[in-house]
Amino acid sequence: MSNRGENSNPASGSSRFPNDCPQRSLRLRSIIVRATSFLNAIRAFEAAARHESFAKAAAELRVSHTVVSRHVRNLEHWLSTGLFVRSGNRVALTDDARMIAPKITAAFLAIDESFEGLRSAPRKTRIRVTAEPAFATRWLRRHAHAFRAEYPNIEIDLTASRSPPGRESGAADVVIHFEQRLQARNPHARRLFPIDAFPACSAGFLRSHVQVAAAGDIRTLPLVHDHGLDIWREWFTRYEPGCEAWRNGRVYSDLSLAIDAAVDGEGVILADDILCARELETGALVRLDDRIVRCTWYCVAFDDAVVSDPAIAAFASWLDRQVR
Repeated sequence: MSNRGENSNPASGSSRFPNDCPQRSLRLRSIIVRATSFLNAIRAFEAAARHESFAKAAAELRVSHTVVSRHVRNLEHWLSTGLFVRSGNRVALTDDARMIAPKITAAFLAIDESFEGLRSAPRKTRIRVTAEPAFATRWLRRHAHAFRAEYPNIEIDLTASRSPPGRESGAADVVIHFEQRLQARNPHARRLFPIDAFPACSAGFLRSHVQVAAAGDIRTLPLVHDHGLDIWREWFTRYEPGCEAWRNGRVYSDLSLAIDAAVDGEGVILADDILCARELETGALVRLDDRIVRCTWYCVAFDDAVVSDPAIAAFASWLDRQVR
């Protein structure tokens, strides 16, 4: 019994693959060249055989009767066999012609269907979106199905990045990020929506701290921070002046990590109605206090080279409708 790989060497001369056999490759190429050189003749024969009339074939192909006749004769010469029996102005198929005509008609139909499928197939347009990780994972990815339903021919290639790409990098068509980070790299960025946050925690955490939470005394509860201590410091400065409780708690470098930590019961986070919408709707997070603080704005910027592209315009319009 032979092994699969033992004839893989082209030098052995026994390969069954055209690419491994120069002689066969040249032969196939020669056949293709000869066949395509008679393509018009084959087309003329197919039409004439289908109609059993040179005149009707000429009318279909929008050429003269003489042209069809010449093409058929050239094909007969190439094949070294007669294809039609001519009797005055009438023609009849020979046995050889009746044998090959249906196959040629089927071949032309297959070619036509192939190109028709290509012409009618919707063309996908891809837009590259780079977004801040929390927005990418907790909002845009979750809403992307609605965009695809409205614009089925536009696909979003989504990348999450803690730092927005530079304006000249060409790495993204659309960038969505925190205002303070995006405007530093792209002065043409525009505001999309604000993040207004309020204290929230998991249901399990609330049950284990029910008395403190009922008294509204967040000062004694463990806090969950994202991107440093600044947001909680601003909240305490506004609503609990002089309190240093904002210095306590765990700090996560990513907002998504901080939200997950709060859902897992690690402490109180400053949540919002947009990025934390699912967690609040399902009860994974529970609002503790109605006092809010504005954390930041999300902004959007578009690559100058594609700003007028219809797909980009469609995405921008859809994005505005979703967040307004």
